[in-house]
Amino acid sequence: MADLSPNAHLIGAAGGRWRLGTPALVLDLDAMEQNVAAMAAHCERTGQALRPHAKSHKSPDVALAQIAAGAVGQCCATLREAEAMVAAGVESVLITSPPTGPAKVARLMALHAAAPGLMVVSDTAAHVAALADAAKALGAAHPLKLVVDFDVGTHRTGAPDADAVVALARAAADADALAFAGIQAYYGHLQHIADFDERRAAVRGESARIRQAVAALAAAGLPPPLVTGGGTGTHDIDHRDGVLGELQAGSYVFADVEYDACALTPETPRPFEPALFVQATVVNDVHDSHAVIDAGLKSFATDGPRPAFADRAPAGSRYRFLGDEHGAVVYGDANARLAVGDPVLCQVPHCDPTVNLYDAYHCVRGDVLVDLWPVSARGNP
Repeated sequence: MADLSPNAHLIGAAGGRWRLGTPALVLDLDAMEQNVAAMAAHCERTGQALRPHAKSHKSPDVALAQIAAGAVGQCCATLREAEAMVAAGVESVLITSPPTGPAKVARLMALHAAAPGLMVVSDTAAHVAALADAAKALGAAHPLKLVVDFDVGTHRTGAPDADAVVALARAAADADALAFAGIQAYYGHLQHIADFDERRAAVRGESARIRQAVAALAAAGLPPPLVTGGGTGTHDIDHRDGVLGELQAGSYVFADVEYDACALTPETPRPFEPALFVQATVVNDVHDSHAVIDAGLKSFATDGPRPAFADRAPAGSRYRFLGDEHGAVVYGDANARLAVGDPVLCQVPHCDPTVNLYDAYHCVRGDVLVDLWPVSARGNP
């Protein structure tokens, strides 16, 4: 444990979570387990399979908790994530971004040989051909399951239209060592539209395109066994159009600041509890306007909103970056002030890239540090 964090000696100590050396990535297990159960119950009601995205947590411990609650497997954005999940015993893994180039294809083939439940997306004829050649040369007893990635508006990866989807599915079905396993359609650009009705209207348009692609595949004699996609922002929308049989939501497990700004359901705008935090410590208190803490640009994702204070900061305070190592607790109207050595708890702004900055989760229940979980799949590629 000590190699994961210098805080290992605090495990089990009363009040130990507030004595952590900081900055520390803190995971509230009670809140996480509530979120895992809530999404599992949602998918049971909607009849969708749940395949959470490991890019959010990068942790086999979190993945196995999700699977124990009913998830069918994990999505992985990188080979590193997929390798970590397979090594931990996750049997069904979908790699959601095409691994290209000889080095990555070779690693993919090694993973394919070890994991019969592995699936991988592809979105170009050249990539399908490369995978077909590599899989044939490998000679595994089972075909590599290929999911065609369909671009539904993000314009990042994905085949551009239904005709291209059919052509790629046909190429996979005709290849000796590949098997056409379905299509992926992820509209990441819609996940953070704040208003529920506006987000639902936007999803409806992309759902129509997915439905057209599914119909084109069926007409070509290639009905997709799997239609997978969606996310936390659209989890209560995806099932309403009846096209996505599998949900790839990931960030729900932590409920970051970005998603707290969205109305995730019509009835309960915030159905998931904040579970992931960065704990910091006050290092300077000489200013009337703010205190300085030891969590700055190196401690949080900086591609979205600022961190929010979750505990131990005076009411009305807001966060401001002060450089690589430091941030400010900018005071509001409250008379309370912080002192050097005080702990402050910050809700993470964007969970995925924040998690990628840390080696371990400091798992807490109440005021007690109960465990350390490695962020085994952090880093690239």
